[in-house]
Amino acid sequence: MERCLELLPVLRDDESFAHVTALALWDVPLPHRLATEPLHVACVESRQSRRPGVRGHRFPSDAPRLLGDLPVASPVAAMIQAARELSLDELVEVGDSLAGTWSQHPVARGIPVAELSAAAADARGRPGIGRLRDALQLVRPRVDSRRETTLRLLVIRAGLPEPDVNLKKFGADGSYLGKPDLSYEGAKLALEFQGDHHRLDRETWRRDLRRRERFEDAGWRVVLVSDDDLVGRAAVELISRVRAHLRRSG
Repeated sequence: MERCLELLPVLRDDESFAHVTALALWDVPLPHRLATEPLHVACVESRQSRRPGVRGHRFPSDAPRLLGDLPVASPVAAMIQAARELSLDELVEVGDSLAGTWSQHPVARGIPVAELSAAAADARGRPGIGRLRDALQLVRPRVDSRRETTLRLLVIRAGLPEPDVNLKKFGADGSYLGKPDLSYEGAKLALEFQGDHHRLDRETWRRDLRRRERFEDAGWRVVLVSDDDLVGRAAVELISRVRAHLRRSG
């Protein structure tokens, strides 16, 4: 934001912040490797910007939005512009973010997956658009964090059934149990990602304990997942536990 505000006085009328710069401004999560990227500025008609620390682009007119005083490509347009720079899984994270409620900006929240897919379909021929279309097939609404995306992709790529994502669950008596990150209703299995804030924030920790007890009292198995469980041997063991539980309940 500070770098963009410094550049704002020299932007031409048809220039706006775009690409991964726009995604960052809209509070969409991006990989750490992009932290040192130059600012991405797009123009419609004039010559591309050539300034230190700025990467110029020429993109079709997008009717940029104002974020404070900054002209910024819309979140959907920025996703398409950045598709070439991002991996498949990174694009799934971007899509999950835009379809979810990760951003503090209303314009970058709760965008229907069908709208994202339609925009990608209209952008045929753009660099990276094939990978973006593949990624959007994996995007789901209601995902709340990047690690939830990683966990869900791990599960479905292991050949397990696709789980529910952040759906409210109720006991046999109608009492509210909670909203697990991932769950299998028929198997009464819930997967919960536990980031550091779950143990460092006392109230969050207590709330997690109470929720886990409600689920277990209702006959559910709750599997707690940490960062370490998402890679390597630990990931293999996690998938084995989930698969074994689904078989026993099936």
